Amino acid sequence: MNYSVTAPGVIEVEVPGHKPQPVEIQPLRRPHQAAELFPHDALGVKLGAAVQAVQAAVKAPHGLCAQSFLAGAAVCVQGIADLELHGGTIPLSEFFLTIGESGERKSATDNHAKRPHSAWQKDEYSRFNDDLKRFKDENEAFEKARKDAINKGETCTLREPPAPRMPMLFSEDPTFEGIFKLLETGLPSIGIFSDEGGRMLGGHAMNAENRLKTIASLSKLWDGAAIDRVRAGDGSRILYGRRCSVHLMAQPGAAASFLNDGVSADQGILSRFLAVHPESTKGTRLYADVDLRNNAALAAYNDTVDRLLRSWRWDDNTGELELQTVKLSPEARQMWIAYHDHIEVQQTPDGAYRSITAFASKAAEHAARLAGIIQLFDDPSANVVNADYMACGIKLVDFYLSEAIRLKQLAADNQDLVLAEKLLEWFKAEGLKEIYPVKVYHDGPGAIRSKAKAMPIIKILEDHGYLSPIDPEDAPEIDGKIRKQAWRIVAYSVDEVLR
Repeated sequence: MNYSVTAPGVIEVEVPGHKPQPVEIQPLRRPHQAAELFPHDALGVKLGAAVQAVQAAVKAPHGLCAQSFLAGAAVCVQGIADLELHGGTIPLSEFFLTIGESGERKSATDNHAKRPHSAWQKDEYSRFNDDLKRFKDENEAFEKARKDAINKGETCTLREPPAPRMPMLFSEDPTFEGIFKLLETGLPSIGIFSDEGGRMLGGHAMNAENRLKTIASLSKLWDGAAIDRVRAGDGSRILYGRRCSVHLMAQPGAAASFLNDGVSADQGILSRFLAVHPESTKGTRLYADVDLRNNAALAAYNDTVDRLLRSWRWDDNTGELELQTVKLSPEARQMWIAYHDHIEVQQTPDGAYRSITAFASKAAEHAARLAGIIQLFDDPSANVVNADYMACGIKLVDFYLSEAIRLKQLAADNQDLVLAEKLLEWFKAEGLKEIYPVKVYHDGPGAIRSKAKAMPIIKILEDHGYLSPIDPEDAPEIDGKIRKQAWRIVAYSVDEVLR
């Protein structure tokens, strides 16, 4: 089959024995608005400098780098302070979702952001092993004294020693039960961080049976509420004073399934995530001979992470964090109130944020949290969030609001159109010129390997001009058999027609 371009988006298909027929190729999806640049100047002194250094060396998208370092700061700050707001206190925890294709250097960036946390954890684990040996000896002595006291009808004067807590700071793919156990027997402040976030979003924690439990527990932790677990076998327990931040780095497909999930939307978890899908830097990442091992900005970041983690305090028996409370300065509070009201009036039926009202409803709180995180990371001894840092929080959330509107458009695309694009990519990869249904649902992309799923996708490609049906009277032999229902592949993409 040959074709020639006769006008932009129109080709003439040449079929042997037939007059060339004009076919218009239509894009499957409309072009999307490009991502805005991440507001680097709103990251504060230490985070801004660290992000700049890593981005210059790794060449990952700037928004991706910023998300990793903001999350790295949040997991440290949440263990030392709460923020006074709404007539009470809120955690300085945050949830981040970073969307990027494979090869965007998500792991390389995240490794730099988490390196000081991992060093602290390794050091603490060495101490934990020593503490565990000591605990076993002390507990053996306690049990002996308790039994002796019982036998004598006396009261044991020894105090039961608290078990040391496993210093596991990060988990990549926890279930609700895993989260609960980590916070009960390990550190009372953790991070759920994964550079392969699709493992969690599409894994055991988020399957049909566990999704509601996982989402509900994460929502409670973002709110700073107690989490509980009720089991017939091992009793009921409630955990107070625990904190958790989340950073999931996921490919577009896994992220889309999460953003489109009805349960996630109904439970309000999506409004707790600060999400970005930055433009790719592929093709521009020329080698940079940069050695980050002695970089001053990263050294300052690493030292601050270590200082904050070592300042965590909690009750040995209950595990409840001992948190200070920071306040907004009078100027920062006035800024925050004005921003809160500005966002609120933009949620009317004709308001700018009506389409993302769930996220917009939490926008002001996100701004306050980010302001507190950045302030305390720059100055861990601060007890007030000042107006300069509130301005940073507001600028960041303005960006996240714009990104939420853009991502909603991306997520709103008909998933059948996404599958149609995947099918075209498969046609091209296989070098196919003609296609028939059985070939598609036997060998094609996994998501359409059934007749019921394949036929609507084939019809979409036919309607958009990518496939041309073959007259049954001209039924060709394909793969050794005559195919009564078959299509010629006119084009693999609209771009090749427009060239």
